[in-house]
Amino acid sequence: MQINANRLGEMLLQAGLIDQFQLESALSMQRNLGGRIGSALVKLGYLPEETIVEFLESQEKYSRVSLRELEVPEQLMAMLSPDRMLELMVVPIELRKIGNEKSLRVAMTDPTNLKLIDDLQFATGCKVIPVLAIEDEIEQAIKNNTPEEPPVPPEEPEVEKSIIDYGAVDFSEISSADPRLDRLLELLKEKGVLSVLDIERVKFN
Repeated sequence: MQINANRLGEMLLQAGLIDQFQLESALSMQRNLGGRIGSALVKLGYLPEETIVEFLESQEKYSRVSLRELEVPEQLMAMLSPDRMLELMVVPIELRKIGNEKSLRVAMTDPTNLKLIDDLQFATGCKVIPVLAIEDEIEQAIKNNTPEEPPVPPEEPEVEKSIIDYGAVDFSEISSADPRLDRLLELLKEKGVLSVLDIERVKFN
């Protein structure tokens, strides 16, 4: 079955809030730039967002919520990445369990978008119950409830350099011209065991 993701545009057209030209313009903008049909209508100046929200609220099946000062549990914020929520302009606000079924209330700007609801149900594994909220409040709720970046772990303390008893190491059997000595000293220098001065002492004492 073909799911019509632009049902909101058709509803606004039937209600006489926009005309066919405005709908086609918004659909064209949506195809070229992505995003939501309601957002396209607002950006094109055809309708204020509040008019769209009030219209949807007047349809009895869509309830509106205020997201001001909303605290979303970390469990819900973990269901989708913050970037994904901002892209879809959705935020989960409540999870209910009835028997084996989990119902997730999700605030969104367009609760008529059946494809979005279907995608969210697949992504979360929950039955999604859409509720209506304005874009600014959804965006702010996502930002307010996104956990801060984990603190950068402190740098490992510098390991104290090994102390070598040079008297216990017999370099006398290795010629100073032997390339093996140069390589050995270079490795000890790289590991921070010997300094340049130490190398000079070993090679030229």
